[in-house]
Amino acid sequence: MAVLVAAVVVTTVAAALVFAWALSVTNHNVAELSSAQRRLEDLSTASSRIGDYALAALQTTESHELQTDRLSLPRKGIQEALERFRQDVAADVARLDLARGQAIESSRGRALAFMKAHFEVLDREVMLAIRNGRNGGEAAQQQAEDKVRASLDYFAGSFGPALGQAIGAERIAAREAEAEMAKLRSRFAPLATLAIAAAAMLAFLLYRWIAMPLLKRMSEVAGAAADITRGRTDIRLAAGGHDELGLLTRRFNRMAISLARRERRLLAAQSSLQEIVDARTAELRAANERLSDIDRARRRFFTDVSHELRTPLTVILGEVDVTLRGKPEHGDLVGALATIRARAKRLHRRVEDLLRVARSESGQLDLELEPIGLAGLVEEACEGVLAAARSRGLTLVAGDMPEDILVEADHEWLRQVIEGLIANAVRHSSAGGEVRLDLAVDRRGRAVVTVADQGEGIPAVDLPHVFERFYRGVSEKEGSGFGIGLSLARWIVERHGGSISIASRVAAPGVKSGTTVTIALPLLTPRLATGTGQ
Repeated sequence: MAVLVAAVVVTTVAAALVFAWALSVTNHNVAELSSAQRRLEDLSTASSRIGDYALAALQTTESHELQTDRLSLPRKGIQEALERFRQDVAADVARLDLARGQAIESSRGRALAFMKAHFEVLDREVMLAIRNGRNGGEAAQQQAEDKVRASLDYFAGSFGPALGQAIGAERIAAREAEAEMAKLRSRFAPLATLAIAAAAMLAFLLYRWIAMPLLKRMSEVAGAAADITRGRTDIRLAAGGHDELGLLTRRFNRMAISLARRERRLLAAQSSLQEIVDARTAELRAANERLSDIDRARRRFFTDVSHELRTPLTVILGEVDVTLRGKPEHGDLVGALATIRARAKRLHRRVEDLLRVARSESGQLDLELEPIGLAGLVEEACEGVLAAARSRGLTLVAGDMPEDILVEADHEWLRQVIEGLIANAVRHSSAGGEVRLDLAVDRRGRAVVTVADQGEGIPAVDLPHVFERFYRGVSEKEGSGFGIGLSLARWIVERHGGSISIASRVAAPGVKSGTTVTIALPLLTPRLATGTGQ
C-alpha cells in the first residue's frame, strides 16, 4: 500500500507541476482574450448609448418639447460605459508587465480621451441649442432642431472613425490572444500523448503488482456496502489481518452499527417532520385564501368605482342629448347647464374622493386642519347622498344641529367620512325607511355625530371585523360599497384625535334591526376658535 501511495504521489506531483505551468500560460492568454472582449463590449455599449442619446436629442427638438431632462438617462449611460472602459484598461495595465501596460495605457487612453472630449462637446452644443430654442418662438425651435442635427452629423463624422479604430484595436488584441492559445494547444499535444502513454504503463504495473490483490478484498467491502444501500444495516464483515484493509473492515462494521441506530432515529425524525410540513401547509393554504379574499375585494372596489362614475356621466350626457334635440329655448339651456354643472361638481368631488382614497392607500394622508362647523359639514354630506336616498325611497332626517359646535379638522376628509357613513346607511336600508343624523356634545365635552339607519343590521359574527381593511361580511354582494370605507374612516377620525364606534342589531322577535355609527371628535377650544395664542 505504501509503494502504491508513493507512486501515486510522485505521479500526481509531476502532473500537478506540468498542469500548473500549463494553467499559468493558459490563464495569461485567457485573461488577454477576456480583457479584449470586455473592452469590445464596453465600446459596443458606448456606441449603443450614443445612438440612444442622438435619438432622444432628435425627438426632443422635432417634437418641440425641448426638455433637457430627456437626455439625462442616455448621457449617464454613455458616461458609465466609458468609465467601465477606463476601469477595464486600468485593470489590464495593473495586471501586465510595465512595458506592455504602458503601451496599452497610452493607446487606449488616447482613444478614451478623444471619445470623451468629443461627446462632451456634442452634449454642450445640444444642451445650448435646446435652451436657445426653448427661450424663443417657432423660428428659434427650428434653429435648435437644425443646430442639433448639424452637431450630430459632425459628431458622427469625427467620433465614428475613432470608435471604429478603437474597436479594431481590441479585435486585433483578441485575435492575438486566440493565436497564442492555438500555439499552446499545438505545443502540448505531443507532451500530452507521451504523458498518457507513460501513465498507462505505470498504471498497468501498479495494478498488476499491488492493486489486484487489494481489489479482491475491497470487492467484499463493496458488496457489503451495496447490501447496506439496499437497507440491510445488519450486514457484517469478517475482519482478517492487521493491515489497512483489516482496519477498514472493522471500521465498516462499526459504521453499519451506527447506520442502524441512525436509521431508527431518522424514521422518528421523518414522522415529526411530516407533522410540521402538514401544519405549515395548512398555514400556507389559509394565507392563500386570505390573499384570494383581498383580490376579490379589490375587484369589487373597482366595480364600485365604475358605478360611481357612470351614474353622473349618464345624467350629464342625457341632459346634453335632450337639450340639443330640437331647438332649445334659453331657459331650457340654462336649466340643462345647471343640471350638468351640479352633476359635474358631484363627479369632480367623487373623483377627488377616489384620489384621496388612493393616496391614503400609499400612506399619503395629509390633513389640512381648520376650524369647521359640524352642522354645515353634516348638511353638505347629506346633499351628496340625497339623490341616492330619494331613488331608494328613503328619508334623511336631521335632528338638532347646533350651529356653535366647532371642531378643528380637515374639511374634505371629514366630509368624505360622514358622507360615506350616510351612503352606507342608505345602501343597507329598505325602501320606505329613514336614516337619522344627530349632532350633540357628550358628557366628556366631545362633539358627537350619529348616523342611524333601520337596515338589516350587521350579523354578530361580522361586527368585530367591520373596521378591518378589505373585510366584507358573508352577506355582502358585488357593488355594495368600496370595501375600505369603515377602515379608512376610523383611520381619519383617529388622526383627528377622535374615535368611531358602531352598534348594530339584527331583526329578531321583539327587536327591530338597524345600525348606528357614532363619531366623537374633540371640540375646538375658544382660544383656537378665535385665533388667539397663535
